[in-house]
Amino acid sequence: MPLDAEEIPDWRARRREVILNAAAELFAGRDYASVQVEEVAKRAGVGKATLYRYFPSKEELYLESLERALGGLEHKLNVELAPQQVPASVRLSAMVSALVNTLSEQLQTLKLLGGDQSDLADRTRRILRRRSQRSATALQQVLAEGMQSGEFRKIDLEIVPLLIIGMVRGGIMQVDERPREALERSVIDFLMSGITNLPPFI
Repeated sequence: MPLDAEEIPDWRARRREVILNAAAELFAGRDYASVQVEEVAKRAGVGKATLYRYFPSKEELYLESLERALGGLEHKLNVELAPQQVPASVRLSAMVSALVNTLSEQLQTLKLLGGDQSDLADRTRRILRRRSQRSATALQQVLAEGMQSGEFRKIDLEIVPLLIIGMVRGGIMQVDERPREALERSVIDFLMSGITNLPPFI
């Protein structure tokens, strides 16, 4: 008789998380092709056969680790940085920082998209497109609140959130040898100079 969802042992969920953590660390630092399943299994402390019981292929492991990273970003944008008692400008700056930090870790993923027409690249694009829209919704909310409070001038709430995400992604692709803190400061400074009368971010 199959177990109910509530009766599935916690150790299975923990092992899955350990495998995903190991995969995320490896995929964040190298291109997809150079990461081997054996490496992920070794770092996770499991056998290759055990890993395949959780993830049927390297591609599925890769895509799940990407979904997990972007899901964490969404949670940060929509939940952790949502409290309205914090000024919109402060929350927006924190959101840009979160975008830079998470997407910087996915640099090799972003590079994979350049001109690649493989099924993996196509699935990756779909994930990024879907997740980017959810991130844009969180940005749209804080921008709207800033406009309502008078912190931000009137802006296009449909376009500006997408421009922010595009600016971060484009910056990561172009200045990947520079410290991410420099990109973060530059994006926030540029953004705040354009939508507020506040002093530039230091």
